Amino acid sequence: MNNNGEQPSSQDKERRIAELEAELAQAQATIATLRAENKQLRVEIEELKRASKRQATPFARRERQTEPKRPGRQAGQGQFERREKPSQEEVTDTKSSLLNACPGCGGEVSEIHEHEQFEIDIPPVQPVITRYVTYSGYCGRCQRRVRSQHPDQISTATGAAGVVIGPRAKALAADMKHRLGVSYGKVSELFHDAFGLPVTRSGWCQADQRLAQMAQPVYETLVEVLQQCTVVHGDETGWRIGALSAWLWVFTNQQVTVYTIETNRSHTVIVDILGQQFAGVLVSDCFLAYDHQALADWLKQKCVGHLLRNLKELTETKTGRAICFARDITALLQAALALKKEKAALPAATFAQRAADLETRLDTLIDPAAA
Repeated sequence: MNNNGEQPSSQDKERRIAELEAELAQAQATIATLRAENKQLRVEIEELKRASKRQATPFARRERQTEPKRPGRQAGQGQFERREKPSQEEVTDTKSSLLNACPGCGGEVSEIHEHEQFEIDIPPVQPVITRYVTYSGYCGRCQRRVRSQHPDQISTATGAAGVVIGPRAKALAADMKHRLGVSYGKVSELFHDAFGLPVTRSGWCQADQRLAQMAQPVYETLVEVLQQCTVVHGDETGWRIGALSAWLWVFTNQQVTVYTIETNRSHTVIVDILGQQFAGVLVSDCFLAYDHQALADWLKQKCVGHLLRNLKELTETKTGRAICFARDITALLQAALALKKEKAALPAATFAQRAADLETRLDTLIDPAAA
């Protein structure tokens, strides 16, 4: 019966049946679509499970298939520059090769022209051995034995330990090991083959340990200077101590750089290096350790590159006012970066005024009510 208490007509019944059939067909189509999506998701889940068990980096195969690298050699960096010809004062030796006859048949040669070529090479290296002679004696005033030491000596060892490696060799070995990543074994091979200086791996290792002890006061001074800076950039990356996992932390600005290797990635490393009373601005990425409650009172600035990437993600995933806000902030940050590049060419007053205008724009975007 309908709302008026009347029996529905045959037309009403047919229309209702047609509506129900249409709804049923739409529901069946939706179910088919969901089943297909479910099947596709199951396939992707299985691929992810298999990829996570591989020894190689997950998704490496997929990345190579979808975005293959261009074949051939990679382009070089920078512009090609022709090596400048050495001056006459820089030339240490001159060698000539006369052309008295044809090198091929021995015939007479005419119209001879002179050509020059400069070869820059390193000379054969012969280790320099310096003998230091010092003296010891008994001081009647101090009531103890005293000993002289030459200013160039790096050690007072004598006897069985009286042959030591000099500071230049130690500095080069330490640079190869810690900056270039060369193993102690290969450092030993290079010094033996190129310089005729045999040193064992353990010898270089012990030299580095003594170097670290000597540099400890300098390191502590750098940390104290860093704690007084107005701006410090911080970052961390994965590291290895033998087979153990660790983190390499860096705290730097234009004047000072301090590294520390720690077994944790928590905020305690930041406090240990910069101190609890750090009054400068800490610039970092968005890692949670930099926003820990213990650092709540610190002045902070997030890396502009990270902010721009996050804003780009917002514009691609959000809708409505969120997109407008992300676009406005992106334009503001890009304008700030452009102003930074122009700073050297602008009068101080002009730069300060434009920077103040950007700050006003930022305040308006963050809190429109404060405008």
